Amino acid sequence: MARYVKEHVRKSQQERREEIIEATLRLLSERGIEGTTVARIAEAVGLTPGALYRHFDSRAALISEANRVAGERALAWVESSEDPDVLTRLEEIAEAQATWAQENLDMVVRPLFQEVGAPRDGDPVGRLTYHDFKSLAMLEQFADEGKRQGRIRDDVRSEDIAWAVQMFAWAQDLAVLLGAERLVEDGLFLRNLRRLLDSFRA
Repeated sequence: MARYVKEHVRKSQQERREEIIEATLRLLSERGIEGTTVARIAEAVGLTPGALYRHFDSRAALISEANRVAGERALAWVESSEDPDVLTRLEEIAEAQATWAQENLDMVVRPLFQEVGAPRDGDPVGRLTYHDFKSLAMLEQFADEGKRQGRIRDDVRSEDIAWAVQMFAWAQDLAVLLGAERLVEDGLFLRNLRRLLDSFRA
C-alpha cells in the first residue's frame, strides 16, 4: 500500500512546471523547435495536451519559459570567476566556457541554437531576441568595471568587449556542436580571445 501511495503522490504545480520545461528542453535539443510539439511534450511528462495547458497558456509561452530557463543556466559560465581584476576575470570565464558548454550541450547549448536558427516566420511570441541574452548585459557590466579600475581603455566601447567575449563563447559552442572539440582543446578560440582582450588593455 505504501508503495502505491508513493508512486501516485501528486506533484506540486511548480514541480510539474519544472518537469515540463526539462522535457521541452530535451525535445528542443533532439527535434528542434518545429518538432517540439505540445503532443510530444505532454507525452514526455505523462500528461494529456489539455492537462499541459493548465500549466502553460500556449506552446509559445512554454517555449519562451524554456528559453528563459536555458538563458539563466547560460549565465553560469559568465559567473564562474569573481577575480577582482576584470581582464583576469574575463580570461578565467573564457577558460571555463568550453567545459561548461560540453556539460550543458543537450539541455542548454543545443536548444538555444535550435531556437535561434529556427525559421522566423509564424508566431514570434516566445522567440529569443538579442535582448534575452543576459550574459551580454553582464559582460558589458564587467567591461564598465574594468574601465573604472583603469584596466580597460576608456575609448573601447563596453558593448564591443561584451560581444567579443560572447562571440568567442558561441564559436566554441558551435565547435562542440559540430564535433570539432579539437579546435577548443588546442586553444584556438582562447588564443584569439586573449589577443583581443590584450588590445583592450589600458
